[in-house]
Amino acid sequence: MILPRRAFLASLAASAVIPRLAQAQELTPLRATSAIDDAATPFLYAMDTGLFRKNGFEASLERATNGAAAASAVVGGSFEIGKSSVISLLSAHVRGLPLVIVAPAGDYDSARPSAALAVRADSPLRSGADFNGKTVAVSALNDSFSLSMRTWVDAHGGDASTLKLIEIPMSASAAAIANGRIDAAVLIQPFLRPALESGAIRVLGDPVSAFGNHHTDSAWFTTTAFAQRNPDVVNRFMRTIRDAAAYVNGHPAETAYLLAKFAMVQPSDVMKMRVLQGTRLDTANFQVLIDAAARYKIIPERFDARDLIYQGALK
Repeated sequence: MILPRRAFLASLAASAVIPRLAQAQELTPLRATSAIDDAATPFLYAMDTGLFRKNGFEASLERATNGAAAASAVVGGSFEIGKSSVISLLSAHVRGLPLVIVAPAGDYDSARPSAALAVRADSPLRSGADFNGKTVAVSALNDSFSLSMRTWVDAHGGDASTLKLIEIPMSASAAAIANGRIDAAVLIQPFLRPALESGAIRVLGDPVSAFGNHHTDSAWFTTTAFAQRNPDVVNRFMRTIRDAAAYVNGHPAETAYLLAKFAMVQPSDVMKMRVLQGTRLDTANFQVLIDAAARYKIIPERFDARDLIYQGALK
């Protein structure tokens, strides 16, 4: 049977639509949540450039107030993937939350320090021993900065057990140092630059360096059940985020607009917030934080980093 021309064209158009619809239906929904920092930029890049779609995902990313909130949302089923500081994930692990790390996010490298121990410009504080009994502000108690501060004091001749850590937003820490309310604070960009430019503070060192030259500071994670049910999805996500991280590392200026939009900051401040994006899971980069967290009783006891990592990611 030969179709009339109009019917044939209509049939041809319909057949062209079907594959497109089928292709759209094949995309795997991937809902993710992350704290607002540069370690989220590879995910944003993969969305913006179509890299996620190329690897079969319909991806979205929502802001989380912090890593603990991201972990709760993933466990509750609101998201398949989350990003959090490793310290928050350690705490979640020892509380029995069924989470596994599937990819690194932000890495620390001593050649590119991102945090600074700030003191008043005329402060007599010079070494870890000088900090005995002193009051230091951190962004959150028992976070990676409070842990690094304790480690730094002990490593530089002081006694971290005498340290008084208090929680103050970084936006208010420089003023608290200047007026003598606190002795020091751990600051990152964009809060560090204006404090230095004011002349009220100086930088004593990088407290995070007390962990060594390299470690993984934040990571992408999912639930154990999701990883077990969806190994192909997890593997495709790991591949996508690794490729995106490698590109972001090599193109910080070109990807700055993504962070500016996500973090809702001025483009001029973005380049001061950039971090090294992790591209490889290494248990040693997690173990150093686990050991320190156990030493300072942030977690009850030491455990093997492999217990926290999706085994498929280590192959």
